[in-house]
Amino acid sequence: MDLIKRPHNKLSYVPFYKVQINDDFWAKRQQINRDVSIHLQHEKLEQDHHIDNFRVAGGVKKGVQIGEFYYDSDLYKWLEATSYILHTHSDPDLELKANEIVDLIDKSQSEDGYVNTFYSTRFLQERFTNLYIMHELYCAGHLIQAAVAHNIATGKETLLNVAIKFADLLVKTFLGGKRKGVPGHEEIELALIELYRLTNKPSYLELAEEFINRRGKISNFKTYVINQYLNMGYITKLAKKKNLEYEKEVKGKDISSVQSEVAEFVSGLTIKHFIRLIRENFNGNFIQSNKPVRSIFEPVGHAVRAMYLYCGMADLYSETGDDALLKSLRRIWLKMYKARMYVTGGIGSERSIEGFGKDFALGNRNSYSETCAAIGNLMWNWRMLQITGNCKYADLIEKLLYNAMLVGQSIDGKKYTYDNPLISHGKDERKEWFLCACCPPNIARTIASLGQYIYSTSEKGIWIHQYIGNTTNINFRSNLIKISQKSLFPWKGKVEIHLNLSKSQKFSIFLRIPNWSIDAELKVNGIKHSDGLSKGKYVEILRNWLDNDIILLTFKMKPNLIESDPRIKDNRGREAISYGPLIYCLEQKDNKKFDIFKTIIPRNQEFIVKYKPELLGGINIITGKNSNNEIFTAIPYFAWSNRGPDKMQIWHKSI
Repeated sequence: MDLIKRPHNKLSYVPFYKVQINDDFWAKRQQINRDVSIHLQHEKLEQDHHIDNFRVAGGVKKGVQIGEFYYDSDLYKWLEATSYILHTHSDPDLELKANEIVDLIDKSQSEDGYVNTFYSTRFLQERFTNLYIMHELYCAGHLIQAAVAHNIATGKETLLNVAIKFADLLVKTFLGGKRKGVPGHEEIELALIELYRLTNKPSYLELAEEFINRRGKISNFKTYVINQYLNMGYITKLAKKKNLEYEKEVKGKDISSVQSEVAEFVSGLTIKHFIRLIRENFNGNFIQSNKPVRSIFEPVGHAVRAMYLYCGMADLYSETGDDALLKSLRRIWLKMYKARMYVTGGIGSERSIEGFGKDFALGNRNSYSETCAAIGNLMWNWRMLQITGNCKYADLIEKLLYNAMLVGQSIDGKKYTYDNPLISHGKDERKEWFLCACCPPNIARTIASLGQYIYSTSEKGIWIHQYIGNTTNINFRSNLIKISQKSLFPWKGKVEIHLNLSKSQKFSIFLRIPNWSIDAELKVNGIKHSDGLSKGKYVEILRNWLDNDIILLTFKMKPNLIESDPRIKDNRGREAISYGPLIYCLEQKDNKKFDIFKTIIPRNQEFIVKYKPELLGGINIITGKNSNNEIFTAIPYFAWSNRGPDKMQIWHKSI
């Protein structure tokens, strides 16, 4: 089955493994990802029992599952990232690690197809009793995605067969309303559709559609939630009992004192947070089950869950052409973009639910902007772009890549942020790992598969969405077209695109004119092309393309002050600094002569941009003067907190 071309999409993406990124910016990130990050993540997954849990479940060693009930998913995401890396780069050590984990997962599968170390090592009979909280279907979804990635990368079928057997169990258990409930953390929906595309088994698509259609339709929802929380208490108590029994059996083994991420998160909540969390659970907002999906008009609840649901809905539209789904997604996107998204592209302003607040409730001090939510937003916009070909989705993808996603990993690839504030008083710092380790492997799989965001094709021609230096070969109408893109993004707005064709051919090339572009210049073989260069749109160049044709794009970039929407209370009278696709911030260590929280930046001045190769891996800094005639220095937001904890601010007082 064709995994790329979907029946109701306008565009078909070019997969990442056909795109070799070679620029100075993203190629460096990818190299760090495969040489440093992925191996350090494996060490942490080993230290925190994620891998050991499968040894126990697979009968390789004696014990019980240690850690949270969703631990399996982090290992699956790591395996997905590893598969992407191995698809394009040879790494015998990484391949050995992946092979061991695939073997352990295979050994852990029960006879009927079930895989979940939390339940299978303790009480298999309790499985599927708590879809709302216990993340079984979330873990299953990430297993399926890892299996699809591993199969495409290696051609091996061991993990894919595990996923198929598990998916068949889910179909047998749930399809047709056999067992009630709705997935509390969306993920299984988009994963089942991925598996359907690989296997062409209609039942996987049918189950994904059923799970999506169940949302907002659970009768006596409050009672359902109460029962699920009571079940969670029972399951947690039972798990502790099993752990204590094992501790007695194996003297000296202390499992019960292992720190709980759930307990850590709850301990940081105020009474107000608790009230909000309870309310959002009971009204269905938290898990996006407040309304049937075709009636949704705004993003609500836990931001990562919301993004994964919208990805599943978009995938379902791609297969079925259900216009009501697409209309709902368009409404949700517009509300998010206009009223519930930070200037960085980050989403989730309510810490208590790790999710969406009311319109323009985008305070800086309580901003959450989870890294995984940015990645989920990236995934959703990529799907919307393939469906519609609308430039606004590609523009947001760019903003997310360079800001809300990239800030989640340190420049050396060794540390991470879970949430990403827009202001810091010096207490925030990057960490090597988290008890809830969803973000690090999520970043790893995103950076490893970055190439898929650059190109698409349609019946009319080739679309270039992102200006990232690369080479690729695209088969279009029986013609092999090699594209070599040289890009100076994000530091300069210059792009040079070389075309090599096996034969001359008439078709269109669609080039994105970024919405931040002040002015754009386009030349084809040195001849200026002036028509259709509107920012925030694609310009279509229809011509008979020849071998060795050259496209030159120049986007005028200069520092820009973005005025905040006055409806955002915290930012009235404040402005943020942008430069091309990047959002900038002030860190106190670069501005030692004044307090960055009190400084005022005059609007009418010429800012100076200077590239500093020795600073933070090589960045453009922006300098200007504050109202006291003191020089300030701004750095890209993604680069902050790479020199230790420090005061930081994005929105500044201005006059």
